[in-house]
Amino acid sequence: MNKKERIEWIDNLKAFACVLVCVGHLLQSFQKAGIDNYENITSYINTFIYFFHMPLFMCLSGYLYYRNKEEFSWHGYKEFVKKKFINLIIPYLTFYLLYLGINIVFSNSVNTPKGIEELKGIINNPMAPYWFLYALLSIFAVIPLLEKLCKNNAKLVFSILLILKIVSLFISLPIYFIRSIMMYGLYFYIGAFISDKTNSSNNIFRELLLEFIYISFFSLIYYFNNTINSYLYEILKVFCAVFQIILFSSVLKKMKNLIVFDTFKKYTFQIYVLHTIFAAGIRIVMLQIGINNYILHFSLGLLCSIYMPVLIGLISEKIVYTDFFFYPLKTIKKVKERKLSDV
Repeated sequence: MNKKERIEWIDNLKAFACVLVCVGHLLQSFQKAGIDNYENITSYINTFIYFFHMPLFMCLSGYLYYRNKEEFSWHGYKEFVKKKFINLIIPYLTFYLLYLGINIVFSNSVNTPKGIEELKGIINNPMAPYWFLYALLSIFAVIPLLEKLCKNNAKLVFSILLILKIVSLFISLPIYFIRSIMMYGLYFYIGAFISDKTNSSNNIFRELLLEFIYISFFSLIYYFNNTINSYLYEILKVFCAVFQIILFSSVLKKMKNLIVFDTFKKYTFQIYVLHTIFAAGIRIVMLQIGINNYILHFSLGLLCSIYMPVLIGLISEKIVYTDFFFYPLKTIKKVKERKLSDV
């Protein structure tokens, strides 16, 4: 398989993960806005999603990294980090500042008003959801270096990341760059093993049965979470995240023609960086005109969270230059090719 060839099940899994992010943030916003008519159900679903959805994103990033992995010289490592820095820091700064600016302007209407002091967080305490880009950049900078130092001994690298993950359950370091590697580096590295671990069976009903068992297990954890030791609870979260990553990967590798995902899976990055802005916008408008119906808020909120960023993505592709804020190096390359073709 060509390394540049897209993998359908990965695209579907990214789309699924994006839906989880949108739903999770919607449910949180409803609770803060006081329009949650199903508080117990909302809390259960939100906790379920947050048990694994961000590790799932990290795992997918790790899978794609290892699929395209090449042996780095020290010069190659520097070039790799440079490219990742450009591709991640420009969207990070662009949408961090955009979100903060909108939040400040509409501070009287948003759930969690923010001030100019949030600018300090760009370096060491990033806001949700943009912390993910910061954390991913940290991991891209450190894991290839760690592999070189360990002479590509995957078991040794995995062991180090596992130890760091366990330490992160007990200690929270003040430096976000290091903290993000400790918390998410393990999930990123698990991505290297997804393909090998999800080909053992073609029986999708087996996976669905396992999911039913998992949900039952999660329900017990959720029900007894006030009595479970906090450290044990965090360790259970790690195992739940890994289990769901492997399970969803297995299921979606076997499912084809997911038409719903086809409508937006090409624009998952746009959805990730823009969904909170549009979700908040439609919620504020609906509340201003007196609409408080939970189902209506959820339906329109989810649709706007997904398809307004898709529309922005489509427009950016046509304009080309605005696509720079999503895909900097790719856009620069596209502009250069266009100029050469016009010569």
